[in-house]
Parts: sequence; structure tokens; C-alpha cells
Amino acid sequence: YVKKRKQFGQTIASFQVTQFKIAEMATLIETARSIVHKACWNLDCGNPDTQLSAMAKWWACNVAVKVVDEALQIHGGYGFINDYDIERFYRAAKVLEIYEGTKEIEKIVIGRNILGRA
Repeated sequence: YVKKRKQFGQTIASFQVTQFKIAEMATLIETARSIVHKACWNLDCGNPDTQLSAMAKWWACNVAVKVVDEALQIHGGYGFINDYDIERFYRAAKVLEIYEGTKEIEKIVIGRNILGRA
């Protein structure tokens, strides 16, 4: 979308603010992937880590919501119409924060694990 959408005679991909948003989104996605992979690897190795799993779920869900929110901002009003998948992605990301443990529950699990070791 950013490579096609034009403002002021140029694509919005050429604007520094768009490039910054894309860079931040890509970095957030990579950090989420890394922690999820680490939690899954521990589980696959027979070494499940409740704290790491809670961190992975909380962080990945947080990132999903933040990234899709930024994508919605980039799309502007088009982000709300069915012609683009952003509105569907937004709904899907928000539900991630709710099912299988809300973000608040995940933070409780993380905090209790940390403080229990202190």
C-alpha cells in the first residue's frame, strides 16, 4: 500500500515518517518472533518455562496490536473498509489479548515468577 499510495506527488513510502513506522513495526515483529521461538524451543526440549511462555504470549499479542494499529494509521480511512485486510487484522489482533489468558493475567504470571525468585 505505501508503495502505491501517493501524497504530494510521491508515494508515502518515500516519507521518512512512513519509513520509521515500517522500521519500528518490523523490529517489533522480529522481537516477538524471537521470544516465541525461544519459548517453543524450551517446550520442545522438554523444559517448559511458564514465565517465558507468559512473556512470549504477552509480548507477541502486544506487538500484534501495536503493529496492526500502526498499519491502520498508515492506511488512514482505507484501513476501516473491507477492501483492505487491515480491519480484519485489527479485530484478530485485539482478540489475541483476551483469549487463553488476558494480558493482565500474563503480567501476573510474569510478576509472580520474578518476585518468587527474588
